[in-house]
Amino acid sequence: MKNSVIILTCILLTVFNYSALAQKAMVSKPTASAVKSPDFEVGSGIKEPKGERKDWLQIEVAFRLDSASRDEFIEAVEVKFFVLPKSAQPKYKKLYTAVVNHVDLPKGETLRSSVYLSPNSLARIYGKGKKPNPRDLMVAVELHSGQLIGGEVTDGKSSRWWQKSDAPTDSSMLRPKSKTPFAYLWFDSYAETRD
Repeated sequence: MKNSVIILTCILLTVFNYSALAQKAMVSKPTASAVKSPDFEVGSGIKEPKGERKDWLQIEVAFRLDSASRDEFIEAVEVKFFVLPKSAQPKYKKLYTAVVNHVDLPKGETLRSSVYLSPNSLARIYGKGKKPNPRDLMVAVELHSGQLIGGEVTDGKSSRWWQKSDAPTDSSMLRPKSKTPFAYLWFDSYAETRD
């Protein structure tokens, strides 16, 4: 009986490891863009305050998943973002990180994942009143499904700057799309998230 359980466990582990090893991701180069807060029109009957639309930085990556599995969907993928502003104020010159958990991903379709730096985060990083410059960011993205299945960087691939353990990190500033005013925009182009 004990041997049967051990053999069954080994078989199951082999199957799960094979399915994880058989997954791969084709990842495009990440992009950074300056975008304004979206402007929504809502008929609530209440006079809404109209303020200035502020600047955000959007960091986005497109990817396509493949797997040896017969399933048409991959259950879950973790997208890890690493963002390094080159000209940040000294106090905020850190490696900014975020993890976005995606679920129910169709194989063979181009999907997107994104994170944002909010107007207040940008003011803290660069100084109040300074315009964000997307070219100032070094960005690395890794896709994981039990293990690393793909990744891409904007620059500095050979130095693997995002993996250096001596750099100070901050996981509080990057926000997933679902936690921003952009959450409902272009919904069908983005991979579903688990929040």
